[in-house]
Amino acid sequence: MADLQDPSQQTPKKHKVIHWNPEEDDLGSNAKPAVKAYLGGAIVALVIVGIGVISYFLFYYTPPSSNAEAIAAAGAAAEADPRRAFESVSRAQGVKDSVDRKLEAARQMPITGNEVLRQKLINIEKEKIEADDLMSKNRFARAIAQYNSVDALIENFTQEVENKQKARGLYDDFLVRSGELENAKHLNEESFEAAFGLASEGKKFLDSGSFTLALQRMEEASNSLNAVQKAKQDYIRSNAAEGNRFIAQGKSEEAIAAFTKVLELDPANEEALKQLERSRVADKVFAALQSAKENEDALQYETALKFYRQAASIDAGSAKAQSGVSRVNRKIAERDFAAAYTAAQTAIAESRFQDAIVNYQAALKIFPERTDIEAAIEKAAAEKRQNDIVTRITQAYEYERVYDWESARNLYQELVQMEPDLKEAKDGLLRTGRMIRSILRYETLIEVAKGEAQRTEFQLAIRTFDEAMKSKPEYLPLTEEGERLRKFLQLQSQPVRVTLISDGSTWVSVQGPTMRKPEKFDSTTVDLLPGKYFIIGRKKGYQDVRFGIQIRGGMAQDPITVSANVKNDY
Repeated sequence: MADLQDPSQQTPKKHKVIHWNPEEDDLGSNAKPAVKAYLGGAIVALVIVGIGVISYFLFYYTPPSSNAEAIAAAGAAAEADPRRAFESVSRAQGVKDSVDRKLEAARQMPITGNEVLRQKLINIEKEKIEADDLMSKNRFARAIAQYNSVDALIENFTQEVENKQKARGLYDDFLVRSGELENAKHLNEESFEAAFGLASEGKKFLDSGSFTLALQRMEEASNSLNAVQKAKQDYIRSNAAEGNRFIAQGKSEEAIAAFTKVLELDPANEEALKQLERSRVADKVFAALQSAKENEDALQYETALKFYRQAASIDAGSAKAQSGVSRVNRKIAERDFAAAYTAAQTAIAESRFQDAIVNYQAALKIFPERTDIEAAIEKAAAEKRQNDIVTRITQAYEYERVYDWESARNLYQELVQMEPDLKEAKDGLLRTGRMIRSILRYETLIEVAKGEAQRTEFQLAIRTFDEAMKSKPEYLPLTEEGERLRKFLQLQSQPVRVTLISDGSTWVSVQGPTMRKPEKFDSTTVDLLPGKYFIIGRKKGYQDVRFGIQIRGGMAQDPITVSANVKNDY
C-alpha cells in the first residue's frame, strides 16, 4: 500500500506491506527448535524444583514441638475421623473435576502449528499428571495445591490463545481499514503513518509468540486509524452541511461540488448520493417555492398548494416544500372549518337539525380534536331525536288505525331503540306484536287445516279450523279460500249412515273417528263421522278380516259386508 507523499520530496515513501498468514505465523513460532527446547526444558526443571521445595514446606515440614506424643495423637485422631477424611477426598475430587473440564476445553483450542502454545499445553499436561499421581496416592492436600497450580496455568494459556486470536483479528481488520482510509490519509497523515508502525510491531510480536504485546500494539494501531477515520468523518460532515445550505439557496452547481467532495472520500455514502440528486434540481425547486410563497401571502391557498406540491414532486426530500404543503393544507382546513361551522349555526337557528348535524360533522372531520363541536353535535342530535320521536309515534298510530301492523311495529321498534323507556313505544310494540302473532297463528292454522282435510283427516281439520277462527282478529275477513274450507268442513262434520252386513257369527268392530265395539249381527246400520276407518271381523278358527274404508260427507256409502269365512290352516 502506497504511503502519503512527503511535501518536501517528490519521491513517495513506501510502507512495508504487512501480510499475515496464520500458517506462516505458526511456522515462525517454531524457529530454532533446539534452542527453544533447551530453554523450555530448563524453565520446566526450575519450576519443578521450586514446586518441590514449596511442597515440602507446606506438606512435610513440621515445626519442632515439645510434645511429640501429642502431635502423634492428633495425627492418629485425624486419620480416625471419617468425616474429615471424607471432606478431604470430596474437596480434592471437586478441584480435580473442575481442572479436567478446563483442560479438556483448552485442548480444543486452535493452537495447531504454534510451538509456544504447544509447549505451554505440554507443561500443563505434565503438571496435571503430577496432580493426578498425588490424588491416586491419597495425598489430597498436596493434590489440591497442585490442581490449583494447573488451573492457574490453564487460565494463563486460555488468555494467551484468546489474545492471539484477538490480535490476529485486529491485524486482519487493520489491513482492510487501512486500505479503506488510503484516500483520506492526507487529512491526518501523522496518525496514518503511526498506525502502520504499530501494526508492524504487532505483527512481529505475533510471530515471536508474545501475544499480549501483539494485542496491545494492534489495539494502538486501531486507535490511530480511528483518528484518521474521525478526520474523514469531519471532512464529510462539513462538506455535506455546506452542500445542504447551497440546496436551500437554490445554488445547484455549488451544491453539486460540495457533495462530489464527499463522494470522493466515501463513494457509497447513500445520504451524499441522495443529496447530489437533489442538488441537480435545486434551482427548479427554489423557483417553485418562491411562487408558492407569493401566492400564500396573497391568500391564494389552492394556487400556493399547487406550487408547493410541484416543488415536492421535483424534490421529495425538500423540507420547505413538505412543510409548505402541510401549512397551506392547514390554512385551507381552517377556512373550510369556519364555513361549515357557520352553516351549522344557521341551521340550528332555523330548526333544521339534520342540516346542522351534517355541517357540524363536516367541521369535526376537519378538526377531530374539537370537543366543542362534538358537544354541539350531541345537542343537535338530542333535539332531532325528540322531534323524530313525536313524528314516529304519530305515524305509528296512523298505521294501527288502518291495520298496518307490520309498519306500526317497525316504527315502535325504532322508538324503543331511540328511547328504551318510552311507554308509548313499549305498549305499541306489545300491542302490534300480539296482533301480528294472532294473524300469523290464524294463517298457519288455516294452512294446517287445509292439509289435514286433504289427507281426509276431517275431524282433526275441523278442530284446527276452529282454533284458527279463535285466533283471527275480528276486523279481518275470511278469505274466499277460507270460506270454501269452512263450508267443506261443515259438510264433513255431519255423520254418514253406513249399512254393515255379516253372517251372525263374526265379531265385527269399527275403528276410526266413530268407534264401535265388537258385536255379532246379520245386518246393522251405523252413523259414522267422515274420515278413515278400519273394519275388523274375527271368528274362532277363522282368519281375521281387516280392511279400510273412507267415509266422506255428502256422499252415499254402499253396504259393507264383513264375514270371516276362511279357516285357519292349524
